[in-house]
Amino acid sequence: MNIETAQSGLFDETSRHARLLEYCIKPSVDASVVKTVLKELIQYTQNIAGLNLNLAFGASFWDRLNPAWRPEELVPFESLGEGKLSMPGTQADVFVWLNSPDAELIPHAVIEIYQKMKPIADIQLDLEGIKNKQSRDLIGFVDGTANDEDDERFPVVFIPEGKPGAGGTYVLSQRWQHDLAAFNHLSIHEQEKVVGRTKEEDVELEGDSMPEDSHVSRTDAEVDGVGMAIYRRSYPYMASQLNIASDQKEKNKPDHGLYFLALACEMQRFTVQLDRMLGLTEDGISDKLMQFSTPKTGCYWFMPSQNDLNDLLDL
Repeated sequence: MNIETAQSGLFDETSRHARLLEYCIKPSVDASVVKTVLKELIQYTQNIAGLNLNLAFGASFWDRLNPAWRPEELVPFESLGEGKLSMPGTQADVFVWLNSPDAELIPHAVIEIYQKMKPIADIQLDLEGIKNKQSRDLIGFVDGTANDEDDERFPVVFIPEGKPGAGGTYVLSQRWQHDLAAFNHLSIHEQEKVVGRTKEEDVELEGDSMPEDSHVSRTDAEVDGVGMAIYRRSYPYMASQLNIASDQKEKNKPDHGLYFLALACEMQRFTVQLDRMLGLTEDGISDKLMQFSTPKTGCYWFMPSQNDLNDLLDL
């Protein structure tokens, strides 16, 4: 498997502009109608050079679309943890990920998606994401530093040959809302202890300088000697409170953060990291970054290979 196995834009790190949409398909809508709409959207975006459209699906809706087979590890995202150390499950049916190096290419495609999807689905989330040239999160630290590069990415991302969905990938998406006022109140040294890397130089802390509860410490994990590496394609966002907030209290809070988007060849790579962040492992240590950033959504998806997507939608 290689880069041609994947849907367009999955590995395109130059695509710093994105629109991230999560849809719940209306129960009365037949799967064949959904397939027709998605096929039309792909055909529309294929005619726009430099614009990528990626599609992924939740477990229950994949069963409606393709009852013949499913990736063996695909499950819905269930809520994890308790209280302040918790992650909500907000599983939807279809994930639409537009990305491009050129921001001007995205708006008209979003309007087309709105118009095509409105009769068949309810939108659960709509965020505009943008990365700066250094891929820094809004907290000022580089995001995705640990990503493998070139051919080394493929075994991390792709479901292996011989398994259902081979060449596709499992996807985790979460909207993390940052408390930037609290985080920026810390000194640079204190911020680095929370993250586990230096802020300016982006160098991982070592030895006694690396706290056990830093973000890097909690997400850098091995199981039976195998590193639980994932491939990150996250996007910072700043959202309108009128669109996001569910009550007046939330409307009075700034809503900016990170749409965490990660790909992996197996679901265990996600679950191990999430459990370690929440302190659900034997050591009981949680991720200190969760004192400054709160997960508001959580979904697992299956993003089929380009060939499987073509077969599914008769492209």
